[in-house]
Amino acid sequence: MLNTHEIKKLRSLLKREDDRLPIVFGALGDARRCKIFRSFLKRDRLCVSDIARTLGISMSLASQHLKILEITKLVVREREGRTVYFRPNTQDELVRTIIKAVQ
Repeated sequence: MLNTHEIKKLRSLLKREDDRLPIVFGALGDARRCKIFRSFLKRDRLCVSDIARTLGISMSLASQHLKILEITKLVVREREGRTVYFRPNTQDELVRTIIKAVQ
């Protein structure tokens, strides 16, 4: 059983819990989105066509998955000329923590 100090410590930890966790876990709960996110562990940035060819899916489907990862702030987009690249949102502490956990 937990003592009073341990209960207070656990409550404090739960209060700090990121409200995004259920949303992020939902996004990464899809096998393809998880593979896309993990692809960024090997490459700093990828474009839609790279992801589509790597996973053997259409560019449209790859774009849809990337949009969800972008909405959940797991990745950010960068435009370079006519090409749009995506990269992990390493400015976000939660994203950095997830990257450490899956490496």
